[in-house]
Amino acid sequence: MRSWLGTLVALVTFGVALAAPAMAEPPGTTRAPDHFGVLAGSADAPVQLELFCDPQCSECAKFVADSGGELSRHLAASDVAVTYRWMTFLDARRGNDTSARVGNALMAAADPATSASTYQTFVNELYRKGGTPNLEEIATTARDSGLPAHVVDRIAAGEFAVDPTSMNAFNRVQLLAANPESPGTPTVYDLGTRTVVDTDEAGWLDRLVEQR
Repeated sequence: MRSWLGTLVALVTFGVALAAPAMAEPPGTTRAPDHFGVLAGSADAPVQLELFCDPQCSECAKFVADSGGELSRHLAASDVAVTYRWMTFLDARRGNDTSARVGNALMAAADPATSASTYQTFVNELYRKGGTPNLEEIATTARDSGLPAHVVDRIAAGEFAVDPTSMNAFNRVQLLAANPESPGTPTVYDLGTRTVVDTDEAGWLDRLVEQR
């Protein structure tokens, strides 16, 4: 009986390749069907979240500082997907256009070549740096976060990705529907259970994944 090693040698001799298992592609990012959100991750992920944020929101910055790493890990593992719904209401309160500029860049970053975890890194870094970044600074953050070169170029050019006023108005309606009692940012909404998620306790996302 031919040994296993002999069989392998024979296969190689006659040019039969032993293919390695295909590696799954990391989940990417795309526009939500309504065009006013960014879906980071797979639509088949067990946990589907909707996250409402304004780029200038200090409470959102605290949330991302606490949970951004956890989100990145679960997005990379494909067991969580997040639909980011960016808002720009703080521009009027602060007399600037920062939320609109950053929000447009965050929408421009939605691309099949931008992995979900890389998109989350971009979000994490924008909030960590804060301030009122110009296009060059936003593009630098995008590049340093690992976004594909063509996406960085798109951001640097200020390419129009969304009308910020329409995006804010649409996402405001979605926020009111998701969290009518306290429609503020950040709001994390579980699309599976149709409930607002309590994110105050550490490990909240791990627990959501364990329950699915």
